[in-house]
Amino acid sequence: MSYSNEHRRMKPVLDLARRLDIAVNPEPEAIFEAGTAGFQIWCTPADHPKGWDSVVMTAGAFSKPCEYVASVSWGWEGENITHLLLSTDAYALGRSKRNHNRPADLAWAKRKIRRLFKQVGVTCPEIRSKE
Repeated sequence: MSYSNEHRRMKPVLDLARRLDIAVNPEPEAIFEAGTAGFQIWCTPADHPKGWDSVVMTAGAFSKPCEYVASVSWGWEGENITHLLLSTDAYALGRSKRNHNRPADLAWAKRKIRRLFKQVGVTCPEIRSKE
């Protein structure tokens, strides 16, 4: 495969993430922000990782109250996307090294990633935690 083919293979995932863009789509499942080689995942008061119950979320420039949870980027080996790199930061829980890649945040984000891929019929690559 080539870089171009790999980007085409992931295009349906990014297209759905763009339709489910938290900035403009008020629907509950719209919690993504697509980039060119991955996407971010946001949480809402109704849909968030364990441990976020006390977080007060505001809409700001987004379509609904939310907070940043995770970043997902394509993991390459040669010219092939072989895995996803996941990194979470619970900024809303306070500034602490313990809020990076918390197990509850990783598990929640992985469920959201797998669901996104499943919705468009693209096999989800292995998800690795990015340090």
